[in-house]
Amino acid sequence: MNIYLYNCPNTFNYGSMMMGENFISYFNKITSEKNKYYVETDEKINVIRLQEATGINEIYPVPMNSLFKDGTQKYDYIYSYLKLKNINSDLITKIDLVVILGGDDFTEDYGWKPPVINAIRFNILKRAGLKIVMVGQTMGPYNSFRKPVMKYLLSKIDKIYLRDPITSNYLNECGLKNIAITDDLALLSLTRQEVKGRIKEYITYCPSELIYRFSKEGDRQDWINFNLFMIDKIMEKYPNKKMVLLAHVLKPEQSDDRIIVNELYGIVKHKYEDKIIIENNEMYPYEVRNYIQQSIFTISSRMHPVISSIQCEIPAIALAYSSKYWGIIGERYGLSDYIIDVRHLTYIEMKQKFTKLLNNIELEYEHVQQKMGDKNKLVNKTIMKTLKEISNINN
Repeated sequence: MNIYLYNCPNTFNYGSMMMGENFISYFNKITSEKNKYYVETDEKINVIRLQEATGINEIYPVPMNSLFKDGTQKYDYIYSYLKLKNINSDLITKIDLVVILGGDDFTEDYGWKPPVINAIRFNILKRAGLKIVMVGQTMGPYNSFRKPVMKYLLSKIDKIYLRDPITSNYLNECGLKNIAITDDLALLSLTRQEVKGRIKEYITYCPSELIYRFSKEGDRQDWINFNLFMIDKIMEKYPNKKMVLLAHVLKPEQSDDRIIVNELYGIVKHKYEDKIIIENNEMYPYEVRNYIQQSIFTISSRMHPVISSIQCEIPAIALAYSSKYWGIIGERYGLSDYIIDVRHLTYIEMKQKFTKLLNNIELEYEHVQQKMGDKNKLVNKTIMKTLKEISNINN
């Protein structure tokens, strides 16, 4: 099968890479075939990294937007949808299946125009005869005129697999019939992931250069001060452990978490000396998990380090900036108490909640692990069922 893969163009966002890596690895296992994967990306290195992580060579880079003609602009999708212009590329004739990996880019958390334009794009591909599947999505809610528009456009997709109950309930209420619930692909074990022992020598923290822009009090210096507050509180409580400051997103430049990781490390390295470890080099997601498995707990301003922590059954504190945290971590795993939503809390309130969680995490440790373990037992079965259904979509 020739599969065109959306939303894995940047493997230096380890969350994105995990979803792409696991889809490719496990879909091959389900189908018992050497499928060919055409991955949108601006840099060939991203496909090389996917090949290295999966051990699969049949992964090929294609330029962004390769299913449409060169030079296609956003308004061209509207003209094409209205049958006023043909913008389809020749590559369409070689593709059996289009897979749109999740994310939250079909919410309105970052604006309403991209979800509408992308839904129109995928409807054009559907009309051209392609099978279209969306996997691991957090979607909606849609407001104003977008609610009927998105309901209509999304209803034309062959299948939409949602990764959380909040999204599922919402789209059910909208009347969509082509939806099902699954789990985030990153909740599966990675191909090269090691099984580490139970020695817990670290606390892993993945700061974000992005998140302060969504905070209720959106000042970067205040965000830095809050990070320093957390580091001090952790090192005070765990003086014999090491903290790993780990950059989980390295590209694009404006979202490069090494900026804040390097800044924090520069401030605290002399205070805590060898108790602070910095990981700001290019890594593979399985290497991140190897740290997490050896950690007492994880803290993250990015969602997918928390997903990795859940997969490893290591408790985590999530610093949230979008609705996706509440759907997956809160509703799917029942861990909403461990979410600190920066959109709704002042820095004083965040400090208070963090201090409370830091004091409670050991008391609730086994209970939290039990929750993760119970749910993780179902994840593999749920996702394998989803992939099996996708493999049969052309039949």
